[in-house]
Amino acid sequence: MSNQIYASIDIGTNSTLLLVAEYQDGHFHPVRNEVEITRLGQEVGNTERLHNDAMERTIATLRKYRQICNNLGVEDVIIGGTSAMRDAENGPAFIRQVQNELGWNVRILTGDDEARLTFLATRYEFSDISGDYLVLDIGGGSTEFICGNRDGYQIAKSLDVGTVRFTEQYIANDPPASAELEAARRVVRRLFSSELNGMPVVSDRTTLIGVAGTVTTLLAVEKEMNTYIPEQIHKQPLSRRQIDNLLNLFCSVPLEQRKQLPGLQPQRADVIIMGTVILQEVMRNYGFDRLIVSDRGVRYGLLYDHIF
Repeated sequence: MSNQIYASIDIGTNSTLLLVAEYQDGHFHPVRNEVEITRLGQEVGNTERLHNDAMERTIATLRKYRQICNNLGVEDVIIGGTSAMRDAENGPAFIRQVQNELGWNVRILTGDDEARLTFLATRYEFSDISGDYLVLDIGGGSTEFICGNRDGYQIAKSLDVGTVRFTEQYIANDPPASAELEAARRVVRRLFSSELNGMPVVSDRTTLIGVAGTVTTLLAVEKEMNTYIPEQIHKQPLSRRQIDNLLNLFCSVPLEQRKQLPGLQPQRADVIIMGTVILQEVMRNYGFDRLIVSDRGVRYGLLYDHIF
């Protein structure tokens, strides 16, 4: 088993991610990582249906991933679908399409599943942290909050606060107007106030760990990375001041100029502003002035869950 090659696919609201990894010495060691911005959650917040174009983009990416898996001799492929798929009434039909065209089974993950899998990946990747941590996973359709430590997690929450969902709901101008951002902030703060009261977070005794595309992108832009290098992102710090400055940068230029920023995938340039706003509000809510960035989220959790 130790030399077997595994693969996992995280079909998110904004991106579809492939991880091919070898399991050895209690950890998964990446062999191949792929990220495609497929925007499966396009208009789901308004229509409650997966858009035909979005499904076609995602299927095309899955075909590409299947070829990669075949070329690398992958024996097991574990696939999870997140917020967009569970919110859309035609999500089950899309799963059948994937099964029929690619022969792959897709599991729709609940918000609790996402939180548990994200924590599982963090627990194995950050086993050197002895104290408590708050794991934050800002996705396209939802955001997960998990409190725990090396022994396990105590509480987890999944809120319908996401980069794609909130961009579609609140942003009409390019660049966004300050009134649009404030309207989104008010909603985020209200949700946090009503839903996160039970999260036992004390910022001076808890490490904030950020997972997924918003935080990895922010650090990549901060480092002005023309080519994304996971080893220079994973387990690296990002401060509140850096995050504030990055938001000012994003809001100072229109979308087409934002797409040219080193470290920012052009397809993510429209939703990065709302992702940054959500991150700011989490840090404000709990009083954090820095976080540690994790490059290893749900797709790693899917593999650890499969093994254990």
